[in-house]
Amino acid sequence: MLRVINRVLDHLEEWLIATLIAAATTLIFFAVLHRYGTGLSIDIARWATARGLTFIAVPANATFTWLAALDVSWAQELCIYMFIWMAKFGAAYGVRTGIHVGVDLLVNRLPEHSRKHVILFALLCGAFFTGMIAAFGYSFVGGMFHTGQQSNDLEAPMWIIYSAIPLGSSLMCYRFLQVAWFYYWTGQLPHHDESHVEGVQADGSPALHPQPAGAATKAAARKVSPLGVILILAPILILAICLGEKAGIIVLPPALRAATVFALLIALMLTGVPVSIALGLTVMTFLFTLTTVPIEAVSMKLFTGIESFEIMAIPFFILAGNFLTHGGVARRMINFATSLIGHWYGGLGLAGIVACAMFALVCGSSVATVAAIGAIVLPEMVRHGYPMRFGAGIITVAGSLGILMLPSIPKIVYAVATNTSIGALFVAGLLPGTMLTTMLCIVTWWIARKRDYPRLPKASWSETVRTFRESIWGLMLVVIIIGGIYSGLFTATEAAAMAAVYSFFISVFVYKAIGLKDVPRVLLRAANTSAMLLYIVTNAVLFSFVLSNENLPATLADWIAAQNLGWVGFLLVVNILLLLAGNFMEPNSIILIMAPILAPAAKKLGIDLVHFGIVIDVNMEVGLCHPPVGLNLYVASMIARMRITELAVAVMPWLLTMLAFLVVVTYWPDLTLWLPRVLGMHSG
Repeated sequence: MLRVINRVLDHLEEWLIATLIAAATTLIFFAVLHRYGTGLSIDIARWATARGLTFIAVPANATFTWLAALDVSWAQELCIYMFIWMAKFGAAYGVRTGIHVGVDLLVNRLPEHSRKHVILFALLCGAFFTGMIAAFGYSFVGGMFHTGQQSNDLEAPMWIIYSAIPLGSSLMCYRFLQVAWFYYWTGQLPHHDESHVEGVQADGSPALHPQPAGAATKAAARKVSPLGVILILAPILILAICLGEKAGIIVLPPALRAATVFALLIALMLTGVPVSIALGLTVMTFLFTLTTVPIEAVSMKLFTGIESFEIMAIPFFILAGNFLTHGGVARRMINFATSLIGHWYGGLGLAGIVACAMFALVCGSSVATVAAIGAIVLPEMVRHGYPMRFGAGIITVAGSLGILMLPSIPKIVYAVATNTSIGALFVAGLLPGTMLTTMLCIVTWWIARKRDYPRLPKASWSETVRTFRESIWGLMLVVIIIGGIYSGLFTATEAAAMAAVYSFFISVFVYKAIGLKDVPRVLLRAANTSAMLLYIVTNAVLFSFVLSNENLPATLADWIAAQNLGWVGFLLVVNILLLLAGNFMEPNSIILIMAPILAPAAKKLGIDLVHFGIVIDVNMEVGLCHPPVGLNLYVASMIARMRITELAVAVMPWLLTMLAFLVVVTYWPDLTLWLPRVLGMHSG
């Protein structure tokens, strides 16, 4: 019976989140067509009538009448609600598939026996938090039911809409307990390899994925590690201190209360608790023990935290990136780049960098860029006589352009966290991205020339034109995204939805690299990744709410200003802090935690927040390219069949180039701000 229930729940999760992301994308696409179709049809009707072209004027007038009578004002609100439901249920699916990100650096170093205890502790923390949220959610929805409150545009009962909180949290709690039970008996965890992309065969050999320290012998495996005990006891001890404060046994000064918040967050993350859960548990502990914020406000924030149309750009761009990665776009961009510069020293490597830059203009994900370009370029480089180390080093770092150029998930996350213009951030990355592409190409050319690596025959003009024609469908996305935002045709979120629909169209019907039968799998993968990010955003909004309630960002900004660091010293400290954080966490989590704290201080020192966002973005790029959690390294290692340690050495020439580029971007604000100002997208 339980097996049947699990199977039904599995299919329900998958069907629900895939359907919701597809429906929301279609809905926004239709709303945009409706908006412009209404105006266009009446313009055509007037033009045809003035010229006596009745056969055109009549259907145009009929189309206008039909569209004008069609009310789609509710579309945006419904789209937001669909994504909130997707986030809540997708988060439960993410527990089942192991997609939720956490800091497992210390956990993986534990002996097997201690590691098992710590992982079970982390899973039970997840079950406890989601169970608490489910309980609060049911209470909150009950209150909503009695008020009879309705939504603005849909006029739907709000208790039905808000029921996503208790239902999704209940399912998530069940999934945490299910995974914990299965892990207790089998020692196996669900594993989602974010670096894996379909079509790139992973190598699970020990050479690529070495066993954690301490698992070498059975004796060592049974050993209880002091580190494991500390990892479990640290958050419990901090919780005890908070309870002592609530009971009046101890009194914490304001500064120590703030320190307690961060200490608990760090302690929970070090046990491997998913970042989203660590943020949520920290907030709950703080609210119950150190403040008097009503719990109703928390329940409301769990919903309104992502009740923003701007945040909806994240799932749309993720969906577009998934279609592009598997849709044949990357290969055509590589062919075009090779026809341009393949005959130079290191031509294939240079083509890989340029192709990464072109793919980054439309993709928005470093991992997808490395996988899509690397899977094609690296085998070709080896076939033409290049060492694999050389090619893998290039693609690992060049792939990081995926979050610097136009659409970028970390940029959207930063924009939401700091209330900065998404369009300005998109455009601000163009010149820095071009400069980094040039710097990486120069280093590649110099190494290839010094080592006399092979060159390809020069392509004819007809070949260049042919490859450009083939790649133009993918490159047109740049026009849709930037042209649409800059001209005012679309908001950033609408541009993302249009990009998703366009990517689907060219992947399925133009390049025919994806069949219609493959579309549900792409939708599910995009929804899974989107839900994980949106769940982090939800709990990060809660965390920021607590920090603001304690006035911590403003206090920290005043303290930094009092240190007389100046903007030069402040940015140096920020770079060091972010580079250190990049050793342990993935980019979106770092931005959601750090940006709301650091941005007020940056603003107080006169640093433009768009420039500050690009500085953070480049720091995130560096973190993706070095161990221990650099996802780009893991993607490239799977494609190249190289050890992580070997690849970490191979990337050094390009990684050092990126560090030099970081210095330039940090202290040359006009490099990022000139283009947004020229385009009138930023006045700072």
